[in-house]
Amino acid sequence: MNLKLTYLVQLLVAFHTPPSLSFQHVLPRNINHHPTRVLGGVTVIDTPLIRAAQALARQSSAGYLYNHIMRTWLFGALLLNHNLTLTHTIDLEVHALGSLLHDLGLVLNATWISPDRRFEVDSAFAATDFVELHAHNSSSGWDAHRLQLLFDSILLSSEPKFALYKEPTVAAVVGGVLIDLQGAGDAITEEEYEGVVEAFPKGDFLSGVNRTLVELCVAKPNSTYGQWMFLLCLCMHDTDV
Repeated sequence: MNLKLTYLVQLLVAFHTPPSLSFQHVLPRNINHHPTRVLGGVTVIDTPLIRAAQALARQSSAGYLYNHIMRTWLFGALLLNHNLTLTHTIDLEVHALGSLLHDLGLVLNATWISPDRRFEVDSAFAATDFVELHAHNSSSGWDAHRLQLLFDSILLSSEPKFALYKEPTVAAVVGGVLIDLQGAGDAITEEEYEGVVEAFPKGDFLSGVNRTLVELCVAKPNSTYGQWMFLLCLCMHDTDV
């Protein structure tokens, strides 16, 4: 079984049999009672904080990265829309923000970029700082648990071998990433997949992200050793992307 199929199977299993940990946080009543809107044919939660996060992603990210971010959110939302029981265990605003802000660490000229941390860590800190700055516009309170959930969903967004065994909200973020990188599989329909891609085309995503990751390896080599990005940069060395 290849890597692609393995992770998609793990994704489906994780969503059908979420971990039942006694210490898991119970979502507050009405936490997901918000207006909705439709993007790329997908119904998603709509709050001022989510719109502000989307605006930040659009303003700060290259086109290829912004479209990936949006596809990640919408693919994750489709997974949830197919399983209403699971949806009741997901903090939809955290899921949206985790998806929209999970690649802030790849905006290499941004003020939140550190000299020595992995890009996922930079993304997680930037996202939680953003929420703390704007949370007064949110009708649903942001306590320490929700901030930690957001931080973890971004921190583990490139590590499905861990994220799929965390809280369902964390798994939903990486689920959207996996579908964007590996295809619809059996997680969503081809029609749903194509609808999202039509609204937010892939374009030069692969060459764009490869180029950015190589720049990151050059600028912050110590943040890439011993992880998947280091291997990618070795493969891309002296290669036109």
